[in-house]
Amino acid sequence: MRPFGPLLQIKAHSLEVEKSGFCRISDLFCNSKKGFLFVNKTLYICCIAMLSALSVVANFCTIPLSGNNSVSFTIAVCFFTGIYFGAGSAAIVGFTGDLIAHFIHPMGDYNWFIALSVTLFGVVCALTYKLKLHRVAKLAIAAIITYIVCLCGLNTFGLWLQYCVNVPANPIGVWKLASGQYESISKTFWVYLGGRAPMSAVNLVVNAAIVAALQESAFVARSVARLKKSTTSPDEEKR
Repeated sequence: MRPFGPLLQIKAHSLEVEKSGFCRISDLFCNSKKGFLFVNKTLYICCIAMLSALSVVANFCTIPLSGNNSVSFTIAVCFFTGIYFGAGSAAIVGFTGDLIAHFIHPMGDYNWFIALSVTLFGVVCALTYKLKLHRVAKLAIAAIITYIVCLCGLNTFGLWLQYCVNVPANPIGVWKLASGQYESISKTFWVYLGGRAPMSAVNLVVNAAIVAALQESAFVARSVARLKKSTTSPDEEKR
């Protein structure tokens, strides 16, 4: 009988910290040929739940810039989750945070494109961190990709549909746009993008700076170490 209750025995990577001094929590949940670890599923679920709640709070804690542009700290939460917990967990945190925030304080119809954008932030970051590069380079690559795909692409297109074309930001709105079932377009997409792109860059730089600081934080390193220790069986600790 296992000492820690409902623990899951799975194969996992060794707990050695990478040469850069960085180790992902998601490594505890990956298959490997290097021994076995005992992972506490309850602890893992609690971490994801807390990050989802933090994502909801981050949706409301914004710094207005101009018009519909603002600095939102949701990106930092999604990046952090993707780095330390993996792509699947980051997608859950990003999507649930955006969805719950919408139900708490709805601002018009639910914007499907913003939801997809927020979901992809952490996924892209998690996949980028699989590259064998320095963590600063990984963060820079993730920031560039999400800036183009998520902020300038999906996010801007969703807001353009909602505010400039006055159609729902969902597949129905796209169909209305394609079939010409709209009254008028106040701004073309490219004009709207030209006004949002610089502010989106400021938003991303602020969030990337927060994530970079967290990666260098001794507190985060200690917390990760404690979480790894709490997911290891007593037999592992004696070795």
